[in-house]
Amino acid sequence: MKCFVVLPCFNEEKNLKPLIHSINEVLSPHLPYQIIAVNDGSYDRTGEILKNLSVDFPVRVLKHPVNLGLAAALRTGLLAAVEEAFDDDFVVTMDSDNTHSPKHVLDMVAAARNGDVVVGSRYVDGGTQLNVPLHRVILSRMINLLARKLFQLPLQDATSGFRCFRAGLLRRLCDAFRNSVIESDGFTASLELLLKVVYFGGVVIEVPIHLDYGRKGGGSKIRLFSTIISYLVLLLRYRGLNNLKRFC
Repeated sequence: MKCFVVLPCFNEEKNLKPLIHSINEVLSPHLPYQIIAVNDGSYDRTGEILKNLSVDFPVRVLKHPVNLGLAAALRTGLLAAVEEAFDDDFVVTMDSDNTHSPKHVLDMVAAARNGDVVVGSRYVDGGTQLNVPLHRVILSRMINLLARKLFQLPLQDATSGFRCFRAGLLRRLCDAFRNSVIESDGFTASLELLLKVVYFGGVVIEVPIHLDYGRKGGGSKIRLFSTIISYLVLLLRYRGLNNLKRFC
């Protein structure tokens, strides 16, 4: 059993070294792991830092020559993980900006033995979020409410990108949806992927996490207005899980 950690990276020179050291500290005593870092057209020292880290840690670096966005980086990383993983392995997605703490990964892997996808949730009992700008809190709450109403999702935090997948489920999704496994742009990719998991019959579990934006080095990459529009387009496009049949 192995854990693959997918890290989409765009201008994360301030965050990658402490993050990868922390991942190693948490995972290396307990299970084999591989980090798949996707350098999404960074123009700072992200590429150099990843190259140096790959000497001492199990880091595979993939590169987009230009910035294609979070969704493209996530898709590249997940497809690469599926190629390497066995069905009983686990694939974790997390942000590269240190807001997601690796200390939660072992709990997520343990929970994934009873489900197909584990979502690291800010909104279940025991979960918290600190130092998050108010506009991001409002956006997250609004989209989660709409997602629950439209899709009857039994989740509190459907927009969280901190997740642990069974590799076998990801492989089946990639086979079924092919290149359209993620079609969205930007931050909506995580919700789109979750909707497809649920449509595909995947069992989804939430575990509490602590998200702290105070740990983040560098500025926010979210564009509020375009992100709101993208979420609304995604929700209207699918409207209900049955509408996903058209996109298989």
